[in-house]
Amino acid sequence: MKKNIAILIPTLTGGGAEKVAANLSLHLPEDKFQKYVIVYDDTKIDYPYGGKLVNLNSKVSRNLLGKTMNFIMRINKVRKIKKKFNIQVTISLLEGPNLVNILTKRNDKIIVSVRNFPSKSLIGFYGKLNKILMKLLYKKANTIVVVSKAIKNDLVNNFNLNEEKIKVIYNFYDIKTIQKLSEEPIEEEYKNVFEKPVIINAGRLSKQKGQWHLIRAFKKVKEEIPEVKLVILGEGELENYLRKLAVDLKLEKDIYFLGFKKNPYKYIARSSVFVFPSLYEGFPNALVEAMACGITVISSDCKSGPREILAPDTDFGRETKNNIEFAKYGVLVPVCDGKFYKYDDKLTYQEEILYKSIVNILQNPSIQKSYYVKSIKRAFDFSKENIIKIWQSEILK
Repeated sequence: MKKNIAILIPTLTGGGAEKVAANLSLHLPEDKFQKYVIVYDDTKIDYPYGGKLVNLNSKVSRNLLGKTMNFIMRINKVRKIKKKFNIQVTISLLEGPNLVNILTKRNDKIIVSVRNFPSKSLIGFYGKLNKILMKLLYKKANTIVVVSKAIKNDLVNNFNLNEEKIKVIYNFYDIKTIQKLSEEPIEEEYKNVFEKPVIINAGRLSKQKGQWHLIRAFKKVKEEIPEVKLVILGEGELENYLRKLAVDLKLEKDIYFLGFKKNPYKYIARSSVFVFPSLYEGFPNALVEAMACGITVISSDCKSGPREILAPDTDFGRETKNNIEFAKYGVLVPVCDGKFYKYDDKLTYQEEILYKSIVNILQNPSIQKSYYVKSIKRAFDFSKENIIKIWQSEILK
């Protein structure tokens, strides 16, 4: 008999958690699970999904009263949905859905998923409130799934959660589909861009992703490799700041902001190096997806995920501070300070290392060739076949 399983996520558009939720709904086997995807709002859907879509019709509110009313309404609606469809297991992703999942527990097994590094990602008033609620409520979940060992360590040491309840399961990817999509032709208007060496980045244009540090470092890269271009994929609240920074640095003809692309892989596969300057992460989807395209990756050694992906044989608590680390599957560099700079401010020490690492890769085809083979090999460790087996055998049994 099939098990009734619900996946709770705000939307199926935009971010990494949303993509993971969609992938779970698609790849959990049809013969074992009756799947329901519960979303707050289905106005826009970027990712294909499996099972029945259930829409709460609860759009985002910006003020405290609206957030509170939405939270109460979501609890009431999810409780009714769990009863109506006799949900036996509910998986939630992100802080808000996790709280709703726990507070609507009936007879279902509650699985909450922590996707980011909470000690760094939960900031401001709502961040502090979420930290308090996590300490109080997450212990009521049956299982807490985290996407890195560093997050597990953070939850145990800083949130007083039971280590035995926490299970590390990395994100999974349809590697063969990514590789197939990477072969699709790019639009005529961009073909000339990729005839030159290209540095590429993909991710939300937000403070967490640190793209302005890359843009500032790119200015120095251009001085040594004049023909190089920078392509940035994604949308977000920092777009105007990043575009202005590019203009102020007189780089507007060399930096291409292409926005959100449903198929970013065809651009990544035609680039020379993927650079990922995040200030913090949970488990960076974009990094593994770039590796699946066979491209050399340079990543900040931020908490958490990049070290576990690129240097899995090292201590996950280690962090490179002063040097370029040529790790087994990619390059790790120090995390930038996250401060917003003017175009004419001197490069920081970390930005200098970032620029040097990019030049090193671009000027050494032998390193690129070596990482090409290793990147693809490592990406297959996170294939859907491998990770879904873990979900089935250890979480959904």
